[in-house]
Amino acid sequence: MTAMTAEFQIQPYANPPIIEAVFEVRFAEPISEAKVTKAKDWLTNQYANSATEVQAEVKVDFATRSAKFIDVGKKFRLTSTDQTNLCLLAPASAIWVRLAPYEGWESFAARIASELPTTLKAFGNPPLARLGLRYVNRIDVKLIDGIARHEDYLNFRIVHGELLEPTNGFQWRLVKEFNELNLKANVQSGVVETEVPGFAAFSFDIDIFCDSILPKNANEIIEKIEYMRQLKNKIFEAGITEKARKAYS
Repeated sequence: MTAMTAEFQIQPYANPPIIEAVFEVRFAEPISEAKVTKAKDWLTNQYANSATEVQAEVKVDFATRSAKFIDVGKKFRLTSTDQTNLCLLAPASAIWVRLAPYEGWESFAARIASELPTTLKAFGNPPLARLGLRYVNRIDVKLIDGIARHEDYLNFRIVHGELLEPTNGFQWRLVKEFNELNLKANVQSGVVETEVPGFAAFSFDIDIFCDSILPKNANEIIEKIEYMRQLKNKIFEAGITEKARKAYS
């Protein structure tokens, strides 16, 4: 991975305002409830809490105006004592989540590397449909004369001209393929609910995913995650301005 690491050499962001980090393994076919339960049992000792949710689909017959609920399997939610570490196990996917405060990539990656082989083994090492690594950042912007200049903090934005300036809110999304890495990126941003008096806030949401030529085992997945993280970092660093960097340094 030496050449790739050199290509993605960047200046690190001292205190990234990450409110949620998510890694998802999505399966090509649904996993049986017995195997999902086995994975939950094997991982239970890693988490303080365990909750079970019953998933159902609704089929509506408009001719007879009737609806039928169909059980599609259980979903297990494993959480740490403080609810910041989560593992979600379902017939269609396994998801690892870290909520704020984010402890750094080493901690998050170590948890994934430790639990992923066990999970895949319990699931019977099924073929994959998608890998996704998503980071949601929240950036608070000081109001000046009642206006938040979001463009001072983010290089990626919609340029809409003087007619719509200043705006009361915004939301955008773009998709980019990185064929040389066999990766794709969903990048989006939008105004979010204000939590700090005198400030507005917006999200900077980066989802790196792979849905073709997928890894075949846990070791290959863990190696792929590192490429995904490097691309996520590159997009993040390209997206934030120096003003944002100083605000969170």
